[in-house]
Amino acid sequence: MADKTDLKAEWEAFAREWIARCEERRDEAREGILDDWMLDLCGDVTGLRVIDLGCGEGRFCRMLAERGAEVLGVDLQPAFIEYAEARKGPREKYLLGDMEELEGVPDNAFDLAVSYISLVDVPDMHAAVRQAARVLKPGGRLIVSNLSPVATAAVTNAWWLRDEQGRKLHYKLDNYAEEGARVVPFGQHRVTNYHRMFSTTINAFLDAGLTVKRIHEPMPNEAQLKRRPGLEDLFRAAIFIIYELRK
Repeated sequence: MADKTDLKAEWEAFAREWIARCEERRDEAREGILDDWMLDLCGDVTGLRVIDLGCGEGRFCRMLAERGAEVLGVDLQPAFIEYAEARKGPREKYLLGDMEELEGVPDNAFDLAVSYISLVDVPDMHAAVRQAARVLKPGGRLIVSNLSPVATAAVTNAWWLRDEQGRKLHYKLDNYAEEGARVVPFGQHRVTNYHRMFSTTINAFLDAGLTVKRIHEPMPNEAQLKRRPGLEDLFRAAIFIIYELRK
């Protein structure tokens, strides 16, 4: 299991670029398709208590708060929490903390928990899922958007096999059963993601006492493709997965 100090250092080095990427709306997947899916699956959040696990710089917390939720965002990276605190509205609170532990967060306190492409960054997924279940009220929901095992098992230095003209032939993946840390390039930086088999993730949810209600593999619609043509590749390799769960 990776050293948390090393993981924090990776994201500290990447924090400024990540924040700029969000401010400039350069995240094609989130802006183009995942925000739509996540907001739709969260549904009407008016008056709900929501916890965002691994909230980053707070962009999704702000979106939920604008829709009437009372939101607590938790992240391990100080630069993200400082950024979120400086921009928070009256329905937002932020906590510098570890989603594997959620120290100081009470049991049975939230109607809804979300993990928006954050479970892939966590060394101990089982601990994070148990904590998410702990802080949910009975009947509460957990919405997890994550990289799919197709993405995390990819050959990360060259995701696509290409022909002599540079045309994409097919998506490359390997060592699917070899779970654990995989360092991936992200612009000028390198970050650690964790590959898990699909069965490992599903069983982590079940072991935590959660019920799997539905599983989605987001595909772009016509309007989304018009906004972000690059999303067309998702039809060839479904690299995102969303789990709807209930306590």
